Amino acid sequence: MNEDNLVKMSPPWHTFHNFLKHSIGRDHCVDVLEMEEISDIRFLIQIEVKNRDKALALATILEPCKNFGNIDVYVEVLHCGKIVKPSCKHQDVCSVIETIEKALDTNYYFKKVEHVDFFGTPIIFPTFKKEVIQFFNDDLSDFYQNFNGVAAHVFREVLRFEVDGIHIRPSTARE
Repeated sequence: MNEDNLVKMSPPWHTFHNFLKHSIGRDHCVDVLEMEEISDIRFLIQIEVKNRDKALALATILEPCKNFGNIDVYVEVLHCGKIVKPSCKHQDVCSVIETIEKALDTNYYFKKVEHVDFFGTPIIFPTFKKEVIQFFNDDLSDFYQNFNGVAAHVFREVLRFEVDGIHIRPSTARE
């Protein structure tokens, strides 16, 4: 059998890279670099950010490592070529909201942040435009082999689920 005729699927870590590139990367202050293979089971995605405060905020809310079975994909935020570590300050609801706003304020998809207390548990809802993020992904369920996902769902894949115990739930804006 000719190898050129075999169906090839994009590995999930490539899809994750595209999630970052097409969500976080839709910001004129952010550049999602190409994924680097560190070893057979470790990959690195670096994100260069022009503004130091925005870089710190992104490092704080982005998922630092995504695991796909035995494959780990690490995410590093850079400012002026240097790694920016997540904020280790204890954060309350207001400071987490400010962090999300700083991280996403110039992002094309970002609208605003809402929050509620659900039975005494604070939940923060970064809201995103009612739009679809689309990119080629060898998806056989799509005629053109694209990934098609609602913006809020793509951001859900790249943001942390919580910061200092405060839940983050990306949501779609009403309009």
